[in-house]
Amino acid sequence: MTCEEAERYLLSRQTFDKKDGFARVLSCLEKLGDPQEKFRAVHVTGTNGKGSVCALLESSLRAAGCRTGLFVSPHLVEMRERISVGGENISREDFAALCAEVAEAGPDLSFFETITCMAFLHFARSGLDLAVLEVGIGGTWDTTNVIPPPELCLITSVDLDHDKYLGRTVTEVAAHKAGIIKKGSLCLCPPLPAEVSSVVEKTAAKGGGSAVFLPDSFKVEGYDWERNRTLLAGPGGKFELGIIGDRQGVNAGLVLRALEELARRGFPRAPEGFRAGLESVRWEARFQVLRAAPRGRDCCFILDGAHNPEAVRAFMRTFRASPFAARPHAFVCGFLNDKDYRAILSVLAPLADDFVFTAPASDKAIPPGLLAEELQRLRPDAAVEVEEDAEAALVSAARRGTAAVLGSFYLAGAALKILGKAGLKDTAGVS
Repeated sequence: MTCEEAERYLLSRQTFDKKDGFARVLSCLEKLGDPQEKFRAVHVTGTNGKGSVCALLESSLRAAGCRTGLFVSPHLVEMRERISVGGENISREDFAALCAEVAEAGPDLSFFETITCMAFLHFARSGLDLAVLEVGIGGTWDTTNVIPPPELCLITSVDLDHDKYLGRTVTEVAAHKAGIIKKGSLCLCPPLPAEVSSVVEKTAAKGGGSAVFLPDSFKVEGYDWERNRTLLAGPGGKFELGIIGDRQGVNAGLVLRALEELARRGFPRAPEGFRAGLESVRWEARFQVLRAAPRGRDCCFILDGAHNPEAVRAFMRTFRASPFAARPHAFVCGFLNDKDYRAILSVLAPLADDFVFTAPASDKAIPPGLLAEELQRLRPDAAVEVEEDAEAALVSAARRGTAAVLGSFYLAGAALKILGKAGLKDTAGVS
C-alpha cells in the first residue's frame, strides 16, 4: 500500500455512525497488541481551543527535552498532519504501512477509528515520553477514549456544537466532554459556567476522578500583527505566543498548570519548556495571517477554522482588535450542514460589507446560495457573491485587499493549499 492508496482507503471509510461502545476498535487493538496501553498520554477535549492547547502543550514538552507524540484532527492539507512524533509528521512510508496493518486487523473500522488506531500503534513503537491526544468529537464515546487512565485530562471549553451527537444543551455537551475523566484522573479546566462546571465535577466524581477549575492567570496585552504573535503577561513575566487570539491567555494558563502537574508525575523538566514552547508553536488556520504583494499592493488573507458560534465570537473579538477591521475587507465563508449557520452568520453579518460564499470540499457542505440568502436577509445592504469553487472565491475576495476565510477547516485547508502555491506566506516568528 502506498501513501496515496492509504488516503483513498481512509476516505472510503469516511462515515460517522454514533455508537455507544468500542467493541470493533478494541477488537482491532487487541489483534495489534493493545498499543494504547504502551505509552503515557494527556487527553484533551473541548468545544473550541483543544487543538491550540494540544499544540502549545506538545511544543512546550518538546522544548523541555521530552520525546512527544501528537494526535489531532482534522487535518488541513495532508492526512499525515494528524500524527506526529517529535514535531515531525509521520512519514509517508509509515503512514501507508500502518494503514495496511490496521485495515487488516480492523476492516470494519471507520475513518477516524482507523487513523486513531494507526496513531496508537505509531506511538507505541516510537519510544515516547508522552503523547498528547486530541478528542475528535465529544469525549465519552470518542475513539480516543479507549486509552487507559491518562496522566492528565484537559477540558478547554464547553459550548454547543455537533448537537446531533452531543445534545442540544451545554450540560449535555459537558457530560460528554467530562466522559474522558477516568478513575484516578485529574482534569484541568478553565473557568466554566456554573451549570457546566457542576456537570463536570459530578461526572468526574462518578468516574473516580477529580476536576480543578483554574483562575485566569494570563492576560492578553496585545498582538504583533506583522509577526502573527500574541503578547501575554502572566506568572513569570511577559511572553510571546506564536498563535493569535484573545483566548490564548486562557490556553496558556491551562498549559502552564498542566506542565506543573506533569512535573509532579515524573516529568521534572516540563515547566522549563513553557516559554520556548509558546514562542515556537505554530498552529495553522487559527487566525493565521498570510501576506503577499501582488501588483505592488498589499494583499492579506486571514485563515480561521471557526465553525461554531463560540469560535466565531472569539474570531470576531480578535478581528475587531486587529488593524484589518479598519481596512476594506471581505469574508469568504462556507459551512457543513451540521453547523448552526444562522447563528454564525448573525455574528459575522455586522463585521463586513462584502461576503463571498462557497462550498467546502465535503458531501456535507451547505449550498452557498442558501448562505447568501440568509446573509442578505440579515444585511440587505451587504455585497454578496456566490462561488462554487474555493479558488474563485479567494480571487474575488482578494480584490478587497484583505479577506478572512472561515466557517470550516475543510475550507481553511483548501485556502492554505491554494494560497501557499500562490506564494503567500505566514510571517510568524520573523524578526
